[in-house]
Amino acid sequence: MVCSTERPKILVIDDEIGTRESLRFLLKNDYDVICADCVDRGVQQARESHPDLIIMDIRMPGKNGIQGLRELRAQDALTSVIMLTGFGALETAQEAIRLGANDYVNKPFDTSAMLSLASRFTQRSHMERKRVRMLRELQDMNSRLVEDLAAKERLANLGQTSAEFAHDLRNPLMIVMGYINMLDQQLAKARDMLGNEFEQAADYLEVIEKNLHRCYDLAQLWQNANKGDLGQFKPVPVASMIEDLVMSVEPLMAAADVTMEYSIEDGGAVINGSHAQLVRAIHNVISNAIDAVTPGVGVIRLSCIYSDSFVEIKVTDNGSGMSPEVLKRMFEPYYTTKPKGKGTGLGTVIAHRIVEEHGGTITVTSAVGSGTTVGVKLPVMSESVSALS
Repeated sequence: MVCSTERPKILVIDDEIGTRESLRFLLKNDYDVICADCVDRGVQQARESHPDLIIMDIRMPGKNGIQGLRELRAQDALTSVIMLTGFGALETAQEAIRLGANDYVNKPFDTSAMLSLASRFTQRSHMERKRVRMLRELQDMNSRLVEDLAAKERLANLGQTSAEFAHDLRNPLMIVMGYINMLDQQLAKARDMLGNEFEQAADYLEVIEKNLHRCYDLAQLWQNANKGDLGQFKPVPVASMIEDLVMSVEPLMAAADVTMEYSIEDGGAVINGSHAQLVRAIHNVISNAIDAVTPGVGVIRLSCIYSDSFVEIKVTDNGSGMSPEVLKRMFEPYYTTKPKGKGTGLGTVIAHRIVEEHGGTITVTSAVGSGTTVGVKLPVMSESVSALS
């Protein structure tokens, strides 16, 4: 592993030369400090130098700090920003927080507090960029694996090919999980420095780790499939399965700017089946729903209805819906209306097969302009269940 020796960069934007020079002198021993005397030059410097922290005054002639913050956030949502505010500007500073600033400091600032904030927020920017980069790499890896899997599934005999694919898949997953564990240890060491943001960073890590373990479980299922065994069925609590499902799709929802509405109550329903396969099936349904809705206004609703003999899981979206012609081909292998590279036409096919293997049924209702609802009905083991609306 190559360790970077590049020092963190801090950009100071302030029209007062006294403040700029004070911050430059204070921070120069540990950081590369860049200064700008107005918003326009500061935004330009941020675009060119990609600082780890921006310290910006709120009150400046011409464009003020609030306007500058909007421009900075439009070009970079990850860099930490601290706003400097004078007396009587508390309300403006609070507005800056609402617009995406990470903190604000009153003038004149305390040097010890400023050094502590600089350390904390440069680390925060580094962690955020690392998180986004890691998620992007995992998404790219997932896309490559899906394409590879689609190519291999087109073969008539999945036996040896699928086993080799699963074996190859497990190795990089184990490497990634090893690095996740090392990152977990680094987070523990950085707890004091990250402060309140530690818990959020730890939550991100937990979601990534759970999804990696899910990939590992799926690889194991593929290897077992080569032996004619998709895994021994065992009792699967529905509430637990849905909780894992929601956790696995939340990052996809956030990345797609889609809202999810759901309600989980333990009605006591238990399915005889495979936890990994059931999560896989519903995950495919939700992924299709995410692709079907419009970012910013898309809403996906996950609901469950329990009865004495079955549980029905419904996924409803407010997307553009499907024509009768498309609806007829929903479960046809390799049929997709998505752009090239965005889908393989296997998600609903896999979900349909898994649901049938569990003795259930899957139905789809849709109309152009009215969204789509996918219902998955599965038999339950427990007779003591209640209704969840």
